Amino acid sequence: MGLFDQIKFLPREVKIFVATEAFLGIGMGILGFVLNFHFLALNISPEEIGALNSIGTFVMGLFSLPAGFMARHFGRKKVFITGIVLIGLGYLMFGIGTTLYAFYPAQIIQFIGVSLLVSTEIQLLFSYAGTSEAETLSYSLLFAVFTLFSGIGTLMGGFIPQFLKYGTTKYQWSIYISALSIFLVAILRGLFLPCLNNNFDSGEKIERKSLVESFKEHLNSKIIILTLYLFLMGMVFSVVIPFQNVIIKFTTGWHDEAVSYVLTANGIILFFASIIMPWLINELGVIRSYYYVYAINIGLAFILYFKMLPIAFVLIFLLRSGSFTLFLNMVDSQTMSAVEEDKRDFFGGARTFLRSIGGAIGSFIAGYVIQRGKSTLPFLITSLVLLSSFVYFEFLVKPIFIKELEKKEEGV
Repeated sequence: MGLFDQIKFLPREVKIFVATEAFLGIGMGILGFVLNFHFLALNISPEEIGALNSIGTFVMGLFSLPAGFMARHFGRKKVFITGIVLIGLGYLMFGIGTTLYAFYPAQIIQFIGVSLLVSTEIQLLFSYAGTSEAETLSYSLLFAVFTLFSGIGTLMGGFIPQFLKYGTTKYQWSIYISALSIFLVAILRGLFLPCLNNNFDSGEKIERKSLVESFKEHLNSKIIILTLYLFLMGMVFSVVIPFQNVIIKFTTGWHDEAVSYVLTANGIILFFASIIMPWLINELGVIRSYYYVYAINIGLAFILYFKMLPIAFVLIFLLRSGSFTLFLNMVDSQTMSAVEEDKRDFFGGARTFLRSIGGAIGSFIAGYVIQRGKSTLPFLITSLVLLSSFVYFEFLVKPIFIKELEKKEEGV
């Protein structure tokens, strides 16, 4: 069955979920492009931005474990929609604020929302999908739509300040538009996505237990290994991604509009990288696919550390970004698929917790080195952390994936 035929037969709920992801991508794309520039225009330094990002990812981790238990008790959809609303509220506060200390509450509220969203999103999507094959395809489509429209949002972020340049900075109205897009997502998903009639999504009436008892009940060696793996992924992600617009601008010396073109092209590349992920796994298998993407990502990140012409830097940056997105999609979908359904809410919270700690460390390091004029050093750091994660994958994660693949082959 071809890709379009597979998409055609996906459940209606998955199609709604994927379609509304477009507005989430636009909102996050606009904010992701303009927010750092908004901060810089308000005389907030890259090091202070790094500290702000670290606080955000720390808060995200702090709320991730409670988010997993809330999803199990109140229902995934309720927690999911609440998270989207809080993200929109945080964005709105970024537009209103004018000082660093005013941005901390906005960052905290936004990342509480992000924690609720990422701790429930994949589980909710997978519960709509129904089968393991549909799970992989649904996740790929979701991320593909997000990255494509995030690229469109990035392009909008480059142009909106030229037409709506009034406010505390010329980026303020862009931030308001991004908040509006996020609130629209919450409304559409709240109205059209159902709460499924099962224990997980209608809010399971579970026995009252202490947090420690619930923690012990769900924790096992597999979840420990996978969440520590995602801790390393959080570091890899946050060393570059939150600062990519600043890194491009500082490294190339290009103006805002040119940077927005680069990041728009980046969004299109991420779209195609997301689409090919199921095909790659089907053609090469899970383990061989990991070997290929590890080799490519480590090599490209290492190359980007060295001084080169701006156009060469941008081309390699885009290639690296696409391969890295493919890699992250594989990690997220395969680790979640390896966990039993009744433990996915707990795992969703635990993985966000560990990944957020890694992300806080990565953001702090990146802000520190960029502040000192070393705009390409984050790529060297990325290559070294990726190499460490590959060793971890080879000895600890790969056996888990192989065992799960054997189960599927046996029809268990």
